[in-house]
Amino acid sequence: HREDGMEVGFNPLAMHGIKPGGVIRDYELHLRSERLAKLSDEEYTSEQVEKWKGWLQLYKAAIEEDRAQSNSNNYWEDRRALQESVNPVVIPRNHILQKAIDSAETGCYTLTRRLLDVFEDPFTEPEEVWMIARDTRDKAASVVT
Repeated sequence: HREDGMEVGFNPLAMHGIKPGGVIRDYELHLRSERLAKLSDEEYTSEQVEKWKGWLQLYKAAIEEDRAQSNSNNYWEDRRALQESVNPVVIPRNHILQKAIDSAETGCYTLTRRLLDVFEDPFTEPEEVWMIARDTRDKAASVVT
């Protein structure tokens, strides 16, 4: 115990579920948000373009380093195969799932069954995925996901 009676490492914010790191992060986000709000559209766009350029340079360097360390004679093909093995072809979007829910609530499970078939094997591209996307395109334009 310390002289004031509090335990060493005592954090009164923790009693309320608040982590000090979270407070600092939130304050930094607030400051960044205030700074961005003061920028003109041109300044904002320019800043974003520069950030993307910086990120792309880092990404390019990482890929070049990965390729240099690779023993593969088919680096690009192997890289693509790896990406396809871990990234699903279909990602469930809110507007598509909501359409399936709405249809199921009326007793029509056709879209629900189609989606279930697609999501059971998310790394294989089914022909019907494009039908699902086309069926929901009109609704997607009016829904934010």
